Amino acid sequence: MNDYARILWIGNRDESREAAETIEKAGYEVSIAVDLTAALETLRNQHIALIVLENENSCIQGELVAVRLKGVAPKVPILLLCEPLAAGAPQAFFVNLILSLKAAPELLLRSIYTLVPHQSSRKTGT
Repeated sequence: MNDYARILWIGNRDESREAAETIEKAGYEVSIAVDLTAALETLRNQHIALIVLENENSCIQGELVAVRLKGVAPKVPILLLCEPLAAGAPQAFFVNLILSLKAAPELLLRSIYTLVPHQSSRKTGT
């Protein structure tokens, strides 16, 4: 078993696959789910350190999906990628961080590094 943190990326845009490749090059393992059903199955069967959830429609709809995800994995942080429609949109409570779908790869990686629990670089025999 490897020591890489596994990230579950939920989305099916072409840009998602490119971003997932960038994240893998940074040393993370990425599982991609194209819809909520596949994501829930992955959460039940794998240890996930972070969920990256994209929603092209709205941040509010993304948060509604996050509620379902938290029901299965309440302690896993969620990074929501969306485009807020209005400056006065309500704050999301079920996600840990919101970024634009057009966020630069460097910002995305910094956000992931912030949200993924740091694993010990050393293992003990006890």
